[in-house]
Amino acid sequence: MMGSTRILFSLAAVSALSLAAEADRKPAEATVTVSAESQPVAVIRTPAPVRVVEAEELTRLGSRTLADLLEVLQPGAVMSTGGTGKQASAFLNGNLSRNVVVLLDGLRLNDPTALSPDLGALSLVGIERVELILGPASVLYGSDAIGGVIALTSTGRGAEGCHGQVGLKVGTDGLLGGTAQVQVTGPRGWIAAGGEAQKQESGFPEDAFRQAGGYLRLGTTLGGAEVTAFYRNSGQTATIPFTTSGWPAIRSYEPQREMRARQESWGASLRWTLAPSLVLENTLQALSGRTGDPSGPKREQTDRDFRRVEDQLTLHWTPVSTFRLSGRLEGREDTSHAQNYYDPNTFSAVQYRGEGRDVAGALELRWTLAEGLDWVAGLRRDAGHRDLTRYDTGLRSRAGSAEAGTWRTGLNWVLRPELRLYASVGQGFRMPNTTEFTLNAQAASQDGAAYPILPERSRTLQVGATGQFAGHWEYRLEAQRSRITDLLAYVYDTSFAFPPLFTSHYANQGSIRAQSLEGALGWRGGEAVAYGWDVILRSQETRDLDHNTEADRFGPQNTAILRHPFFTAAVATFVQSKAWRADLRLAQVGPRYDLNDTTYEVLSTRKPYRDLSAGLSCEPMQHLTLALRGEHLLQRKQTVQDWLSGRYDQEGDASLVYGFPAPGPRWTLAATWKW
Repeated sequence: MMGSTRILFSLAAVSALSLAAEADRKPAEATVTVSAESQPVAVIRTPAPVRVVEAEELTRLGSRTLADLLEVLQPGAVMSTGGTGKQASAFLNGNLSRNVVVLLDGLRLNDPTALSPDLGALSLVGIERVELILGPASVLYGSDAIGGVIALTSTGRGAEGCHGQVGLKVGTDGLLGGTAQVQVTGPRGWIAAGGEAQKQESGFPEDAFRQAGGYLRLGTTLGGAEVTAFYRNSGQTATIPFTTSGWPAIRSYEPQREMRARQESWGASLRWTLAPSLVLENTLQALSGRTGDPSGPKREQTDRDFRRVEDQLTLHWTPVSTFRLSGRLEGREDTSHAQNYYDPNTFSAVQYRGEGRDVAGALELRWTLAEGLDWVAGLRRDAGHRDLTRYDTGLRSRAGSAEAGTWRTGLNWVLRPELRLYASVGQGFRMPNTTEFTLNAQAASQDGAAYPILPERSRTLQVGATGQFAGHWEYRLEAQRSRITDLLAYVYDTSFAFPPLFTSHYANQGSIRAQSLEGALGWRGGEAVAYGWDVILRSQETRDLDHNTEADRFGPQNTAILRHPFFTAAVATFVQSKAWRADLRLAQVGPRYDLNDTTYEVLSTRKPYRDLSAGLSCEPMQHLTLALRGEHLLQRKQTVQDWLSGRYDQEGDASLVYGFPAPGPRWTLAATWKW
């Protein structure tokens, strides 16, 4: 186990929460793989920065959502608009939040109508592995994968027999939740199922959160083929009470406003060994989702739904152990509806149906040039188009094309078990989504002007080194620089015409540069009682290259780079025996630029945001684990009046996103029974 733990830190930098037992084993014994590559490979053979968390670690961390987990994996990367159930976005290594693809078992979960994935709505129930791959991944996963990929792997075939667990969680703010999972494996196949439900209040009146979901997976072997079928759904209701309205804008607290979201997926996959050197994989998935703001008096452009059917066919050819060629064909069709925009002729909501069709082909080569030296290269070509139909007139039009090509190459060199060097360079792209095309079509219908938009483009260079020394020390150093061009910016209508034209739209305007330098250092020791600590430091900058004056070089003319901290630091420590474990983690998210929610001016937060969490777990009897956790222990508990008056706006611990109060201190007690 310790071999895996050391590899996970030195190559994947999970955190100090990694298990530190059996300290005499060596990193070379680890078998950790990256399944989000074209085919699973050992972590030490991929030329990209990777973070991996396995099932046991997910259980120990107690993260309910993907946002909770990313706060540990990359401190400062997640910006949440409040507490449980609120919108949370990730800014990986300084890249934009919309430039991240979330995968479930290799297929994307991104909502084609949303500008960025909501990580706070992605539950981890039934997930046994999470991989965070930083840097361009468009060669394998297409649009949006400029900044990286977050790959979730569902529970699969387990050990023979019946296994499972049930859990109950209670806590402050009325927290009550439960989970149940079971897995049965026999000689002919396996089945796994589970579900969860949770409710919680916040520290504000009538600010509630409800969530429930479940999954079902089953598989069998037919001859030389492994067949898997799956179903998963999740839904949540969260109050969105913090709003601004009017001109000049003022804050108001409206707890009757609710955001409802639901996502459902089902499908099947096949893995067939055609020959000793030839493997065929095919996955077909249907995905649907709905997001709505049904009960509030102010409809803030949130009602939307989508359906997606996607098929992914991959062929792996490995003629010799040192050479592998993978080819992939993808087909995808999205249908989305939006009731988001306002027709100036009637000032009423107008519905649109958006349709997107995409076909893509990709090739990836992996070649071991010498002992410990791997070369990876890939090419991809996407083709497709976007159409829009206006419901009130039935008018259908071609909104734009979805064509792009990209490439990636990299080297990974394991000089010895204690030192690994890697470097990669590649391109990425992001296609405009349905929401952006719809807004531009709405603007064109008012003034007859064309508002074409093109894909965003990026080019990224990454270098890194990981390893260990003196038996107890581990380190990691990574640097990355990305340049994104043809950046899609939202251009506001400033004509002041009467009646107003409402011709605000998206346009390709300008370019930005995002760069980061991250280092981590850790120490492990102890035998009967293991202990250790980790420190993670990251410096980053996201600069507007088209308004680069002393006054606005970091973004007053380009709000796309907001909420990127300049400096982030985290320290974590643990002590563990056979029966109990204690953890402590402190993260500091440095000053950053944000947008004032009433004046809409770009301002600096000036003071850092600090986040302290602590945990204690024990096993009072076999199969039973009790865990006590405290979170956000440094945050001030605010009142509605505090927020309305802006009393704590300039205090760094008051919020991560300006205008949305950070959650106050919380404590939870969880009991888990496994068999």
